[in-house]
Amino acid sequence: MKGRISLLSPKRGLEDIGHYMVGISSLPGFNSIIKLSSNESPLGPSPAALAAATAALETAHRYPEVDLQELPEAIAQRYGLEPSQIVFGPGSDEILLRLVSIFSGQGDEVIHSKNAYMQFPIYALRAGSTPIGAEDEDLKHSVDGILACVTERTKIVVVANPDNPSGTYLPGAEIRRLREELRDDILLIIDGAYDEYALADDYENPTNLVREFQNVVVTRTFSKLFCLAGLRLGWCYGPPGVADLMERVGPSFPVNIAAQAAGTEAVRDDAHISAVLVHNTKWIKYLSQELSALGLVVYPSQTNFVLVKFPDKAVKTAKRADDHLKSQGIVGRRFALEDFRDKLRLTVGRDDEMRKTVGALTEFMRR
Repeated sequence: MKGRISLLSPKRGLEDIGHYMVGISSLPGFNSIIKLSSNESPLGPSPAALAAATAALETAHRYPEVDLQELPEAIAQRYGLEPSQIVFGPGSDEILLRLVSIFSGQGDEVIHSKNAYMQFPIYALRAGSTPIGAEDEDLKHSVDGILACVTERTKIVVVANPDNPSGTYLPGAEIRRLREELRDDILLIIDGAYDEYALADDYENPTNLVREFQNVVVTRTFSKLFCLAGLRLGWCYGPPGVADLMERVGPSFPVNIAAQAAGTEAVRDDAHISAVLVHNTKWIKYLSQELSALGLVVYPSQTNFVLVKFPDKAVKTAKRADDHLKSQGIVGRRFALEDFRDKLRLTVGRDDEMRKTVGALTEFMRR
């Protein structure tokens, strides 16, 4: 039978894992769509990154470098980090899975916020450990909720800050409180995929904690700010011992040559980074104001998307809004989880895409 294993015995818990729901990329009847479902950058990669990736393909018959030099040095220079404590992988998902698999296993528990990034419990199950979903505060991480779940079996606490799919964040003081109230033998993983988009005054770059503590690791991605989602490039910053172990148990060649070259130039392209941030800030503000004016609840976002709640559960529902958007070739993101049934997530797109999306939702709400 499709999807079933009859005689083989996989690790306990793996058969409980469902398929991760990726964003829709096409619609029947449309040659092209406005894709607002996957938190991708609408501006595309840096021209310098594209040129570097193209040039790198000339040596595609060679294996990539194992001991990377230029890429970690470029990242270290940009963020004020130690190059030797940076570890790479084919996307931050692989980095996160590797961390959870190294530091937890059978009989251990991995705590995550119940409505946070939906891959977190999957990482735990793949490692053979038990995922524990902590209560949140209207989709925002609750430090007290997380701490209430800690037991003698807790090995890892993982938080996304800012978070996906809510767009909310924890101030630096709260992240520090979380770390200070955890045991030293519990690994705190902070997924910082949306770090650069966080403009709140009380937000703190989590790599500061890595300098101060031996049980904090921060993961990062090139899929958001650096617009390289298709090249699958992620990294983490951790204490020297953790970084060394991560490299020893990781893939033989964790980064392909095109991703290496593109990532290095993307990090160095200040003009393109600035353009991405200016564009995002403009349209997050616009979406939040315009959709709130329609009577919708827009969660304050520190990311490149907004989560929108439809308060009318009978007529002006999230499902009907989603159907209306799709009828005009606009694809947002709905989630099957109960706490998200009345919500849509919309990624920042191009200027024309944002105006059309707001226009379509205005028509839906007023008709």
